[in-house]
Amino acid sequence: MYSKHTQIFGILGYPLGHTLSPWIHNNLFAFSKFDGVYLVFEKENWKETGLKPLLDLNVKGVSVTIPFKEWAFTQANSVCKASETMKASNTLVLTQDQISAHNTDGEGALRSILESDSRLLKPQDPSSILILGSGGSAKGILFSLAEYLKEKSKSLPSDQIKKKIKILARNQTAIQEIIDSLQAEDLILPITKEETMDSKKDISLVVHTTPLGMKGVGGEPLLDKNFFHKNCTLFDIVYNPLETSLVKEAKKAKSKIIPGYSMLLYQGIRQFEIFTGITPKDKWIRKLDSILLKELKKRN
Repeated sequence: MYSKHTQIFGILGYPLGHTLSPWIHNNLFAFSKFDGVYLVFEKENWKETGLKPLLDLNVKGVSVTIPFKEWAFTQANSVCKASETMKASNTLVLTQDQISAHNTDGEGALRSILESDSRLLKPQDPSSILILGSGGSAKGILFSLAEYLKEKSKSLPSDQIKKKIKILARNQTAIQEIIDSLQAEDLILPITKEETMDSKKDISLVVHTTPLGMKGVGGEPLLDKNFFHKNCTLFDIVYNPLETSLVKEAKKAKSKIIPGYSMLLYQGIRQFEIFTGITPKDKWIRKLDSILLKELKKRN
């Protein structure tokens, strides 16, 4: 049931036939009894059209997907720290006077890891985190991980801070740009494929951020298939298919798995909080997790 008081939100992008965002937001509106609706705004030429059509419709906020995240950042009057660092935003809150930009991608990944096992992000733990890839997703995830670890380390003596993040990617220039932009030279380090294999027992968490393994996306993997071990956790942010070849290899080695769709879930939950000011209850999140998994299984 919609009324003249119903607030309009949506997702802006192209193409959007695959999007699961309406499942997240419309269910959260229903669970919370918030008078809102979440629509799909699919258009190839958003950069030329601008946000005026959405403002004219009194749209209150939008999620933004590729290839418009960098453009969305430029449309805002105020931006969050993550957006400013990455020069990209996946969330816009719209009013007639102001447009504010947020980026919840990294927050979604961070929460996914913490919900799985918070010990993976303990600064005193000497095991390393391995990030595969150096693109936009990697940058967003690295921003949130670095911020979290820096905050957790503030109260610790320097000799107790052991955790390091290592990046394995083909684009060495992009790796250095990420490290420089995050001002995290002491925390984040580049690593080669050979060094990764030599130190695999010291790596407790692998976060795969590239499109490799996604339906229709092929290429040579960054990791050898015999990398994984039982004391390792893999978080592959690809969720279509639900089990990528990387996930299958990790499962064979008895590694723990954080499902890729959990990043989608938690970044969407953070957007919902920004849009509405409502903190979702744990039972809503559990129900939404089940709904998303069921829908993804149908699509797989």
